[in-house]
Amino acid sequence: TQVVLFMTYHVWNVGSAVECNIIATVVSAVPAYYLNRSWTWGKTGRSRLWGEVVPFWSIAIVAMFVSTVAVAVAAHNANHIASGSLQRALIVNGANLFTYAVLWTARYFIFNRYLFGARTIAVSRDSTPDQAIELPDPMVGTHPNDRKSDGAGSSRPRVETSDVSEEVP
Repeated sequence: TQVVLFMTYHVWNVGSAVECNIIATVVSAVPAYYLNRSWTWGKTGRSRLWGEVVPFWSIAIVAMFVSTVAVAVAAHNANHIASGSLQRALIVNGANLFTYAVLWTARYFIFNRYLFGARTIAVSRDSTPDQAIELPDPMVGTHPNDRKSDGAGSSRPRVETSDVSEEVP
């Protein structure tokens, strides 16, 4: 996003900061989807329309709107405080970078929890593509405080469900 924004806004002067931000966001969204899906979360195969594609693009559109507002404010202020086009471009890119740093952090947690993370990867062949199987949290029972001794010197992970705590053999 940063390279496309800088090139379209500063180098090629394609349009306003807002127009260039929209171009940069749209151009980078397609590779971002596939990189998030395959590289970050290791998913392969067909994408689930309602389980992955629609939520990803919904969040991407909201992120584009938020970053565009930030870029518009930055461009307006940059015209008053910066003397050269490079300085204005750096202020615009800085606003975009800061906004996406905040948004990427939030999106990571949303994507990891609801779209691509380990809790949603198991989809059986008999199920429809939108039915994800809820997997247990891999971190449960890994902390020493989550272990319960059986009295014989060994300890086993303790799995806790809503109100009940049971031992796993």
